[in-house]
Amino acid sequence: MSMSTAGRRWHFGLIPFVCAALSCSVSPPLPGAGATSDSELADSVTVFEDDRDSATGALAHEPDQLLIQPFPGADDTALADLYQAVGATVVDTIEAIQVVVLEVADGRLDEAADVLAESELIEAIHRNYLLQAQVTPNDPLFAQQSHLPQIGAIEAWDVTTGAEEIIVAVVDTGVEADHPELTERIVDGWNVYDATDDFGDEVGHGTSVAGVLAAASDNREGVAGVTWQNPLIAVRVTDEEGVTTSRHVAAGILWAAGHGAKVINVSFAPLWSNAVVRSAVRQVYNQGALVVISAGNAGGTTRSRGYEEAVFVGAVDSRGTLAPFSDRGPFVDFVAPGVGIHTTTAGSSYATPSGTSFAAPIVSGVAALAWSVNHDLRPVSIANVLRDTADDLGEARKDDLYGYGVVDAAAAVEAAQKMVYVRDSTAPTVVVTTPADRARKSGRFAVSATATDDEGVADVVMAIDGVAYATDTRSPYRFVVDTRQFEAGSHQVAIIATDTSGNPSVPATIDVTFADTTTSGNESAGTVVFTAPTAGTALTRDTTIRATVAAGAGLATVEWLVDGESVFVKAVSGDSSGVSYLWRIADVPDGQHTITLALTDARGRVTRADLALTTR
Repeated sequence: MSMSTAGRRWHFGLIPFVCAALSCSVSPPLPGAGATSDSELADSVTVFEDDRDSATGALAHEPDQLLIQPFPGADDTALADLYQAVGATVVDTIEAIQVVVLEVADGRLDEAADVLAESELIEAIHRNYLLQAQVTPNDPLFAQQSHLPQIGAIEAWDVTTGAEEIIVAVVDTGVEADHPELTERIVDGWNVYDATDDFGDEVGHGTSVAGVLAAASDNREGVAGVTWQNPLIAVRVTDEEGVTTSRHVAAGILWAAGHGAKVINVSFAPLWSNAVVRSAVRQVYNQGALVVISAGNAGGTTRSRGYEEAVFVGAVDSRGTLAPFSDRGPFVDFVAPGVGIHTTTAGSSYATPSGTSFAAPIVSGVAALAWSVNHDLRPVSIANVLRDTADDLGEARKDDLYGYGVVDAAAAVEAAQKMVYVRDSTAPTVVVTTPADRARKSGRFAVSATATDDEGVADVVMAIDGVAYATDTRSPYRFVVDTRQFEAGSHQVAIIATDTSGNPSVPATIDVTFADTTTSGNESAGTVVFTAPTAGTALTRDTTIRATVAAGAGLATVEWLVDGESVFVKAVSGDSSGVSYLWRIADVPDGQHTITLALTDARGRVTRADLALTTR
């Protein structure tokens, strides 16, 4: 059992994750060695999953750093031994999202990742991508255009110019604190990259972003921000050249939320497929903050859908035409003016830069204004207000170019005023998906669960025999249990989710027999055979995937996964059965996909098979 939770009684509510303690002197067998009944633990680890997105995969990365997400419940000492075995050193942890930053020998990054992936303790392995603050060169044709009337800001200011209770944050290259338009607006700041309180801006990018969002207004000087009264937090996440990493952006988001920010602007790209940043976004979203992210300035198209907990923003010109540099795809939620935006810059000066970096803070400002007239709203409510009041462009409703359209500050403020927030009193719904009830387990095995809630899930706790064992704050919710840390016999495993309003779920419980790990028996595992369609088939419409499953110990459950994501779980019985899944491909991007069928037998053993298909 994790040393941080041993002997601790389970209770409803938040149970903080405790990062791996590396000073333990007693070492168990090297992770991966010894008896185990669940090969899916090692098989399911995701290695460099962000690379599947071509734009993300093309990014440079730190050559000697890995971002590791261990399974909640993984033994601290076993993790320390694992890191030592690959010659890795822990240089940092981001506890809120359960990320460990490992430094490995130069040139051994992929080798270390391969070894870590074979362990039953690691859930995901990521590169630490390098990200650059982006500015598109000025276009003099638009230098005199004003973005504020275009979004209805003047009408919105008749109602509100912001509220001190709603803090906004700029996670960027820093902010010039003595700029005359910003010095009175900044109330807090931090340099995450260097771990100092010097959040000054060597590049100017963050100062320009901050000016768009929150420059002092009605002061007879310079420019006006979208919001006039919302306090500003400056979080620097880059080096002096404006370069940052996935790790630092995630840490910056968490720092801002931890210091009271309700709206957090992140003008870096591409982030639509960055799993580490997404973990941070989810965490602060569940805490009550909304993250707004720039779409990017490469002018390309991606099929990524981004993540529902963040708002992604593209850029249009003064006529409402999509800027040619603006990235596009299903991930784009809104657009805002991003060409020739008058704003602040370093040296107590002003500039008219272009880019989605400056469209995003316009949306952040509108979100802050809407929140300022109704402090009780949750992030989902603010996002819905922006969506329902946007000026729709392009195809009806959401499309890949404009998202829901151009944000409308006046309409958003009016809608937020009228919205009545009713405190959520409905608890999350929790289902244990694996293993099956009354399963028999030995060695290490995985416990998986789904937790859903209208307001958002804050955390999911696994308890064994009434004692908290581990906490997971990221979906999908998966834990690792080592039966060798318990007495043989029957044990109750309980999964409890708490939502962002503090409502705990009814525990979802299963009984699991922890068997002697040295007596696994000679009975063979199950079989999984796909019968239709054949591997490599190119699909153009919804298709039923069929397979047969069999297990000498008896069938328990089958789980269907598409590209590694669970989509359907069903109980089965008997020794053999035919199973099927209707794969709806209308919203599936064209290209190659992997259908996985995971069979769990009555003894808790898992057999998997993959089927490669193509959609077009």
